[in-house]
Amino acid sequence: MTKMLINSMEELKAILGGIQKAMYWATWESYVRQAEMKYIIPAIGQELYDELTAVTEPTNAQKPLLTRLKNAVAYFAYMEALPFLVTQTGDAGIVMSTPPNTANISKWMYVVINKEVSAKSDFWLEDSLQWLENHAALFVTWTASEAYTINQGRFISSATQLTTAFPAAKNSRRLFLEFRQYLFNEEDFLQTVLGSDFFESLQTRLTNPANVFTPKESTVLRLGRKALAHHAFMKALPYLNLNVDYRIVSETDGIVNEDELPDSRLNMILADCRKVSGDAVAELTKYLNANASSLIFPEWFNSERYRPPVALPMERFPNTSTNPFFVL
Repeated sequence: MTKMLINSMEELKAILGGIQKAMYWATWESYVRQAEMKYIIPAIGQELYDELTAVTEPTNAQKPLLTRLKNAVAYFAYMEALPFLVTQTGDAGIVMSTPPNTANISKWMYVVINKEVSAKSDFWLEDSLQWLENHAALFVTWTASEAYTINQGRFISSATQLTTAFPAAKNSRRLFLEFRQYLFNEEDFLQTVLGSDFFESLQTRLTNPANVFTPKESTVLRLGRKALAHHAFMKALPYLNLNVDYRIVSETDGIVNEDELPDSRLNMILADCRKVSGDAVAELTKYLNANASSLIFPEWFNSERYRPPVALPMERFPNTSTNPFFVL
């Protein structure tokens, strides 16, 4: 069989911890393979995955990445396996698995475990991707892959950036992936705000992670991302099956109710997103007008969108030495 990131029961147990019962690799191997194919390869790309699985002696750069990815694989495998490990399947049908001196877990405990495992798997995958972003120069295979380049040049290219602009995302990689195409589509909205020349200039520089932005440029990106994230979420919300924790999966049962958001809450979120996006656009426009010149933000300065800041009339006497002394 093809080598994977996790290749033995000992490796899997060491990551999951708290394992008191016998576990056999023949049972878990399929779930580990599914986890790597379903979650890891789409995230890091087939090219980097092949490079990492072929490693016999990891480099100093690869070791911390492998640790993070293996943690993600272990919990994704646990999540994939969980619905099937509580049953026994055979020609006679499917029955609940109840070994001697044990009891089946309750539904609420199953839901809690599933939530925790899902949260851990999301965290470790996002942590792996953050680490890769911060050390991109060390992984040429990754930076040349489609998994990397598909997000490059985008104003919001990761769950971390999405969370900075839209804190409700809570660093959820799963929410980002569901939401990503809306972000990409709504960049047209941001282009109408910035103008084509300025927008394309920023987008070109975002394509190369080695580019360093000035403090003023970083402020423009921060405000632009804030406007974009809230505007895109406003467009996406009616089509995302979210619960109150902003998790994509919604379910309703007799023990725990996790139905989709009610209309009243949806309307409140939509109104808030519309306001925040509009306020961010207004703040961005004001900031650009106040700071643009022939040298700073020249694309904006030379566009029809530029409006010279108007000095407001002074409400008090000018504070100059020519003013006579007087007593109130």
